[in-house]
Formats: sequence, C-alpha cells, structure tokens
Amino acid sequence: MTIKEISIQKILNSAGSWTIEVAIELDGGGKGKFSVPGGLSKGANEVANVDFDTASTNLDDIRENLQSRNFKSQEDFDKYLIEVDGTEDKSDLGGNLMLGLSAAFAAAAANAAGLETYEYIHNIHTPEIPLNNIQFKMPKIMGLIFEGGAHGSGKASIQEFMAVTNSIERLTEIYSAARKHLHNINESTNVGAEGAFSPAGMDNEQLIKTLESLLSADENIALDVAATYIKEKNLEMPDYEKLISGYKIISIEDPCPEDEWTAWENFFRAYRADVTVVADDLTTTNPDILARAIRQQVANGIIIKPNQIGTITETLKAVKLAQLENWNIIVSHRGTDTNDSFVADLAVGIHADFVKFGAPARGERVAKYNRLLEIFNKK
Repeated sequence: MTIKEISIQKILNSAGSWTIEVAIELDGGGKGKFSVPGGLSKGANEVANVDFDTASTNLDDIRENLQSRNFKSQEDFDKYLIEVDGTEDKSDLGGNLMLGLSAAFAAAAANAAGLETYEYIHNIHTPEIPLNNIQFKMPKIMGLIFEGGAHGSGKASIQEFMAVTNSIERLTEIYSAARKHLHNINESTNVGAEGAFSPAGMDNEQLIKTLESLLSADENIALDVAATYIKEKNLEMPDYEKLISGYKIISIEDPCPEDEWTAWENFFRAYRADVTVVADDLTTTNPDILARAIRQQVANGIIIKPNQIGTITETLKAVKLAQLENWNIIVSHRGTDTNDSFVADLAVGIHADFVKFGAPARGERVAKYNRLLEIFNKK
C-alpha cells in the first residue's frame, strides 16, 4: 500500500481545546481519517502530545518518505513511524500525530479492501479466524450515569459511576430515570465532562445507592475510582470493603494510585474474587507495563485507549497480551474526545468484553454508541 495524499487539520475537541485530524488517501483508492482525543485524567506513562503547529511541521518533514514507501501492512506502517520517532514516549513526532496517522491509515486500508474498519481490525488481530467464520457481538456497555472527581463538580471523589448493561437502549432508560430522580429530589441535572450527571449535594455512597436503585436484577455497577487524582487532592480513599460488600459492584478501575504497585497487589489479592480489578492509569495500553502487571498479579481487566500508546499495532499487542491471560478488555473513550467513532470499530474488531463511551448524551459520546448501533443493525 502506498500513500497518495496526507493532510492534517486543526479541530476542536469536547473541552473546547484544539486537537488534530489526519486524513490519508491511498494510491488506487481507499480513504480514511481520524481525529485524536485527549485525556482529562492521564496516566504518567502516556505518550507525549505536540501542538498543532509542531504536528504539522513534523508531518511535513516525513511526508515525502511516507509517500515514497510501499507499506506491506498496518504493522509495517506503524513500525516505520516508531523507528522515525525513535523515542520511548513518542515525543519527537508526537504520540497524537502518530496515532492520527496510524488510525487514518487503518481506516484507509479498510476502505481500500472493501471492509468495514472493525473487519479490518479483526483480520490483523486474529488472522487465523476467517471473517466468514466469525460472528461479531455487541460488547457489554459500561454506561456512565454519574461522574465526580476531575470530571465532575460535586462532593463525589470517585470519577465514574457506571451502569453495566447489555444494550444501549437499556442505558438510555437508566440515564433518563436518573435525570427524573434528580429532578424529583431538587438536585442539579447539570452534566460533567463526559455527559453524565454531577449533582453537587451527593457523595460517593449516595450516588452508588441511587444508581443501584435504578438497575434491574441482572444489571450491576462499575466504578472508575481514578485513585491517583484522589491521592493528589489529599482526599479520603473509598471504603472498598463497605462498597463491595454492600452494593452490586462488579468492576473497579484504578482503585489504587498508579505509582503504588504494592497497594495494587494487596487490593487484587483481597478483592479479585469479588470484582474485576481494572488497570488504566497503571498500564496506559502499554504492552511492556502490562507485562509487568501480569507478572505481579495486580489486575484482571484493562482499559484500552489507543492514544495512550500511539499506534494501532501497539494497541493490538496490548490487547492480545491481556486476552492471552483472560483479562477483561474494556475499550474506552477519553475525557476530551471528538466525534470520531473509530474506537467503536476497534472494540468490535478485537471482540472486547466491554465498552465505556460515557453517557448517552453529548455528540462525541453519542457518535460512538451510534456507530455500534449502525454495525449491529446491519446484522
């Protein structure tokens, strides 16, 4: 595959900040584009980003080389980007530029092959299973209903309070019921960074209790504690024993600060039988850090965010490693996101267990849910 044209433009993300969108057209047909999200709470080991002007200059510097090469595969393309950058944190080219190029190339290659992007991802992730032998399944939904911490404006220190459901339709019902409940008790229905409600007068346990009251018997709760933020703000850590024993919580993400590996080991040892322990800020979709997490037995679930690592190939390497250990795979949006829906295709293509795309509100979140609906309404 050879590249005919590459373009980059400056666009806005959901926080009103600037990000980049990359478009690629291949010789002989095949077009793809990708707009790069960003994070509000970011792991320390995420790749470095550069501003638009630097990204544009960096692309100009490598454009001729990119367009003069014949790339045999997605891995070949991504490997070239990694070699050109030459840094561990991708600070030379910029992790955001690299991901923009990598994901746009994937979308263009899929288009050129007459495939949906999720089919293309399946083919490079699990080539041993032919497309005609696979039935794609809708991942379970970790739908955001309430948010606090760095994403909210109230008393709650936990970042995300999610309903674990089997359908987007059911998520919208829970979301609507939450709005009605808050209105009835004269609490604010203003939303946080990712479209969920952030009532000022309710603490962690009150929000968990309220969320549980909105669920059916077969639905549960997932939490993203974002413990690094709690530590940085000198807030009190949640009483995990009380919450896990008292409520329908089946998944806890980032229960310990990202720099406290011993605390992670202890937490996993104590609660692995009761909840899925999910690593995000700790592992940052990085295969090398994930390998350490597996060795030290600190989690059994992982958040997958391509912009934490910078290329599709490295993202898929992390997914494969986690799947070999039977970890739960949760493909996630970011705090400052765009209307791009690539991560929905990624989730389907890698056969993720769950997605977390925020609340079923705000265009950048809805775009991802709508892409899932588009994929499975075709079936």
